[in-house]
Amino acid sequence: MSRVHLCLGNPAVNPYCFDQARVRIYSVEELCYFLRENAYLLDETIFTRGLSDWLYKECGLPELGQKLNMLQKNKEKPESFVTAIFEYTGYFKPEEIRETQRLVRVSANVTLTEKQKARADYFLESRRYVLAMQEYRNLLQDGDALAPDFAGSIYHNLGTSQAKLFLFEKAAASFEQAYRLTGNPESLLQYLAAMRLHLKEPEYLNFLTDHAEYYDASLELEKRVVARKEAWTNSRNQSVVSEIKGAFFSGEEEKCRELMGQEVEKLEEEYRDYVVQ
Repeated sequence: MSRVHLCLGNPAVNPYCFDQARVRIYSVEELCYFLRENAYLLDETIFTRGLSDWLYKECGLPELGQKLNMLQKNKEKPESFVTAIFEYTGYFKPEEIRETQRLVRVSANVTLTEKQKARADYFLESRRYVLAMQEYRNLLQDGDALAPDFAGSIYHNLGTSQAKLFLFEKAAASFEQAYRLTGNPESLLQYLAAMRLHLKEPEYLNFLTDHAEYYDASLELEKRVVARKEAWTNSRNQSVVSEIKGAFFSGEEEKCRELMGQEVEKLEEEYRDYVVQ
């Protein structure tokens, strides 16, 4: 059963308007939702005396209004306001509050475009790859207005999101564009890795033959592949896979099925997290 949230205060007769986001809210619950979903947009201009007075007078929450007024007088940072509101209402779990605080901190004192990229990077780091791709594509719609290095970093991270979802052909195109814009050797390595995964082995070798300029980078990539395989093999021997193998070869079929089922379930759950929108 989902948690039940009790409404606090009163619904406002006169809404509070966030002009920058063009949003109107009518309750502290809507305020919490707005702050959580738009953490990358928050700065000192959001938490004004007007918001404190609105919570006090329109929503009937004098204690919260006074708390925000005190934070404003002390010139606290935006994440302090978010924390005060979230802790007062109790609508979010501690980890959700920490996530929002982090988003607010990384987006402080940067342009809107940089804030949007910070939001996309957060989705990438938290393995919400579909959301990350959507954010990066939205940013690239203004490609001509972006500095080459900045656009290149967006393309690189877009490629990473695509590769995480096994969209290797699209990832290769993104990494290639990133390399052309920035000359970053890491983007080149990721481009070759995506091509290696997208193409069949003879096709990949033909590709390298046609692009002799990538020869040194391809050697570095192969070194990484070998190192990763060795690391994976070592960890595999110490993991549940070794337990599954032991059960299989000892004839414990029921235990083997149970362990395999548990691992498959974990992988399925991880994949659902990757593609959540």
